[in-house]
Amino acid sequence: MVFVGADFVASEIERTDALIRRAGYQGDIVFRPPYSKKLFQLPRYLADHDRRTVTWDVEPDSDSGDPAHDDPNAIARTTLDQVRPGSIILLHPWNADHDADLAALPRIVDGLRAKGYRFVTVNELLATH
Repeated sequence: MVFVGADFVASEIERTDALIRRAGYQGDIVFRPPYSKKLFQLPRYLADHDRRTVTWDVEPDSDSGDPAHDDPNAIARTTLDQVRPGSIILLHPWNADHDADLAALPRIVDGLRAKGYRFVTVNELLATH
């Protein structure tokens, strides 16, 4: 969504929103820019349509050149070390090349719960800030 025109941005967002609504979601739909990249057309569309943009502050699997990228224990440890109240964690456990993310999830969930964290939706998180 970086070097694309206004029509492309509008079409992508509106078609995705329609799918989300058809799936039954009734709440506010927030937007996460792919790769957190946004240039002129995307921020303009989001502002014109009063859309909230969210990103993440913890991304333990981001460096595919790092051997720890494939180690579930390292992913869990990095997540638990970097998380803070209000954090949004970005993982890709559904991607075929991210099996380590999927394997790390139980460790991350258990570790966060042990530290007293609870899990909320992005909209619930935004409502508290």
